[in-house]
Amino acid sequence: MRKILFILTGLCLLSTGPVVSAEEITTAVVRAGVQGAFNELERQMIRKYFIENEYVHYVEGTDDHKGGSNKNKGKSKNKGKNKGLPPGIAKNLQRGKPLPPGIAKRDLPQGLESSLPGKHDGYESLIVGNDVVLVEIDTGKIADIITDAVLGN
Repeated sequence: MRKILFILTGLCLLSTGPVVSAEEITTAVVRAGVQGAFNELERQMIRKYFIENEYVHYVEGTDDHKGGSNKNKGKSKNKGKNKGLPPGIAKNLQRGKPLPPGIAKRDLPQGLESSLPGKHDGYESLIVGNDVVLVEIDTGKIADIITDAVLGN
């Protein structure tokens, strides 16, 4: 009986690890993920930029961006409208997933990029459809998304 009690006591002592509070764990997780996400200030600045500055990219399939003559110039329904992504591609645009191959992406406007306070080493901020995404350069995986930011909503 003493032998069993001794073994159980030893196991109990070995199984206890260092005591770590939930607050310490939360802080460590937040610190580890800071680089791979937009902070709240950056989110607000990005949304504000697109509300205050008209951002127009030309829709593929129109001649508006070519500078040549266009019979329907000024009459195109899609002229200057930001079209969202097709539903199938939009579904695959999620955190932790890689950017779909061949997807159209654009850099953030220089004025916006330079004004953002956070520096995300190893990441790049891109416009994909109407969303602003933070993408890990090495893997191409999406770290964070600001949905419909380009629409100025």
